[in-house]
Amino acid sequence: MKRTLINMNVAAAILAMSAVATTATAAEFMDGKIKISGAAMQSWQSGIDVDGAAANAGDASSDSAFQRMRFALNINAQVSENVSVFAELAEEPNDWGNGSAAISQDLGWIQFDLPNNTGVRLGNVVSTTQNFIRYSDGAAVQSNPFVGNGLVDMITAEEGLWAYGSHTLSSGTNVTWDAVLATPDFFTDFSDGHGYNMGLRGTVNLESGLSFGAGTFKTNHDQASVAGKAAGSLIAVGDGDNYQFASTAVNARATHPLIVPGVDAFIWQADVQYKANNFLVHGLIGQAEDDYSWVGQGTGGSGLTSTAYVAQKSKMAFWSIEGKYDISNDFYVAARYAESENKSAGISGPNEATRLQLGAGYWMNDSTLFKAEYVKQEEDQFSGGGATDSSVAGGTEWDGLIVEASVTF
Repeated sequence: MKRTLINMNVAAAILAMSAVATTATAAEFMDGKIKISGAAMQSWQSGIDVDGAAANAGDASSDSAFQRMRFALNINAQVSENVSVFAELAEEPNDWGNGSAAISQDLGWIQFDLPNNTGVRLGNVVSTTQNFIRYSDGAAVQSNPFVGNGLVDMITAEEGLWAYGSHTLSSGTNVTWDAVLATPDFFTDFSDGHGYNMGLRGTVNLESGLSFGAGTFKTNHDQASVAGKAAGSLIAVGDGDNYQFASTAVNARATHPLIVPGVDAFIWQADVQYKANNFLVHGLIGQAEDDYSWVGQGTGGSGLTSTAYVAQKSKMAFWSIEGKYDISNDFYVAARYAESENKSAGISGPNEATRLQLGAGYWMNDSTLFKAEYVKQEEDQFSGGGATDSSVAGGTEWDGLIVEASVTF
């Protein structure tokens, strides 16, 4: 059964964020030069109560509800043999807009295909250290066996240049790589001293199903250039999640550790994956550190961000392991466990955050997927977790059930 993302001419390890529908269902216009596809997602969530020292007291009690529906329209235009344009128009309340009804450009680029299966994109770049991505982004959810994303996802979108390649060696081994050069904003940033962000990733994929990956990312901003802004780069706080609390804004990143502000930061990650016909397991380990911290974080280890920064080292170590088993062509089960540790300067005491996700899915047909997930997250007092008030002993924990229906067309 063909359940793949829209083809963008590069290995899926690089392009998992590229689009959301199958090529088989894309509508074609102008003799195939323009293809339009899309996706829609709706979910229901049980009440998720933040127990313990909640950063927002209003999150301590909640009820079940339907979330706001997400949708996306994707436009692929083949301008010439080697030039194309991709644009995604989407409503994505968990990333930005805080639930507003605005339709926005969520991802887009001009693509230049080069010889030897390489290329360059100009426009939005996916800035990440992640490899073998299984990730939900607005309505683009079907590459992710879970409803939610990972506790330690290092990913965002920015403006810049994205070069990539995919090469199959004579041994049958496939090698992919990509590199980004970006300004530290999804919009526009001409502030003096903002610097450029740089990222590099690569994978080696053996015919046996065993794969190895690595990624690095560097931000380069003067302290003065980020004063008054929520972050230097958002890569270390994730790209939004599908779990919602009662009072905290849905796009506030409150389910992710908020430790590294991305001012003068360096992040690395290493991955190993084994994939068979009906089973895969994927493990990763990494570290993010910055020469700066948010004011108010420091010795308190607070996960609450501010818009002021101090020259004090912030550091986060993380790892995760996940597995997926296909019971049949239509049913699967999955599990993921992730852990982060706040190793910032001045931190002493309990400093870990963990997340357990147990998921299952049912494919009604090639384009329709139903998913269910149980999630439980625990945050120590000094974990830097976004739901925790570090000035109060005890930390927090929260759990809940979330179900999702998604369609691509």
